Amino acid sequence: MKKRAAKEVYTLADLKDWHDVDPPIRLGVFGDPVEHSLSPRMQNAALRHCKIDMQYARFQISPDELREAIDLIRKPEFVGVNFTIPHKIAALRLLDLADENVRRIGAVNVIQVESGKLHGFNTDGRGFTRAIREVFSVDLRDLRVMILGAGGAARGDRAPMRKGKFRAAGYCESLFRKSAEAC
Repeated sequence: MKKRAAKEVYTLADLKDWHDVDPPIRLGVFGDPVEHSLSPRMQNAALRHCKIDMQYARFQISPDELREAIDLIRKPEFVGVNFTIPHKIAALRLLDLADENVRRIGAVNVIQVESGKLHGFNTDGRGFTRAIREVFSVDLRDLRVMILGAGGAARGDRAPMRKGKFRAAGYCESLFRKSAEAC
């Protein structure tokens, strides 16, 4: 049987009636919206470079579909997913296991699927600090950082601040919540 070509964006309906492509999709990003995500381009380039026979795809999953979508990725063929807006906080309560960092932050951005169990991680803070260190070539302890945001990524980005890896100029959380409520 000939396998289908990969789509640009998959949905919950696609997960319910899963048909694989070649190479098979085993990784993805869940979001709402998700079509803006550059993750598939980066992750698929890395998978090809490392000669790993799988693909990473976008999944348009609304907040009310999240629980069902996460249950569907427990299938043995999935390796894991990442989360973007608005799922990083809501997905936390759907995990089987959460590392200490996830529990402390209160948000998850990576799920690893192993034997049908979902193990959650948060790599946002590490990515944030690494990007500053590598792009600007500065010691983070010499910086005063202002974090703008109230979601899961902002929570992850504040974690290194709490560990004393850089000084906080502050973060604007309530401003964004009030702005979002006004819209």
